[in-house]
Amino acid sequence: MKYAVLGAGNMGGALIRGMISAGIARADDIAISSSTPSSSKKSALSLGVQSCASNTEAVAGANMIFLCVKPAQALGVVSSLAGELDGKLLVSIVAGIRSEDLHRSTLGSARILRAMPNTAVRIRKGVTAIAPHRSSFIEDFKLVRQVFSSVGSVLEVTEESLDIVTAVSGSGPAFALLMLESLAQGGIDGGLDSDAATIFAAGAMAAAAALVTETGEAPSVLRKQITSPSGTTAAGLGVLESSNFPSIVREAVRAARDRSVELSKTL
Repeated sequence: MKYAVLGAGNMGGALIRGMISAGIARADDIAISSSTPSSSKKSALSLGVQSCASNTEAVAGANMIFLCVKPAQALGVVSSLAGELDGKLLVSIVAGIRSEDLHRSTLGSARILRAMPNTAVRIRKGVTAIAPHRSSFIEDFKLVRQVFSSVGSVLEVTEESLDIVTAVSGSGPAFALLMLESLAQGGIDGGLDSDAATIFAAGAMAAAAALVTETGEAPSVLRKQITSPSGTTAAGLGVLESSNFPSIVREAVRAARDRSVELSKTL
């Protein structure tokens, strides 16, 4: 397989690093391009892959193309490549851009799948949702699943679910990192040095995630197990609950989902 990655940003780079690290692709099997040639060259140098002067050049020798550009650019990029995508597999990781719109932009020439990975694909611990389009084949799905399984876990979803998946899984790590920052700052406020506070905060977040994924128990059940009546944890949770923390988080998820829906309607 030969791969093209259109867009030299964080997610495209994370996916490339994961694929190479997992051994699913060699660096010389991957070509990248960007709207800014200097950015493409810089990214290619750091990743060890081929830099292309244009999207057309990147796509020319590829079987599978990953669309990793910004939402506002996606349909324009695909339209400009319609003649070059004939019979090829286009995998979009762009939030909010519907498969049918992508397919229409290729003039029906390409096979389309949408995937929503999160940034942890960089360290092969990502979670990716894949939604096939009617233009794709089961073999295409298997190939895309193989790629993303090499950098984490994969779930098949309907395209209608991708907006909420984007909010929870795609944006969720940023929400969690804000919580981590705040937790660490609380440690610093209490007298810990910055490095120690960050290590303890990151360990707490990792512990919470590991408990859920490895025990299979519900977060609410695990939280109750950790919380002793009238103890330190109960005191802290009382502040979060009285400050409406759970509702604030749910509202953040709704806002991210709504923005994904909005993108599909405005572009």
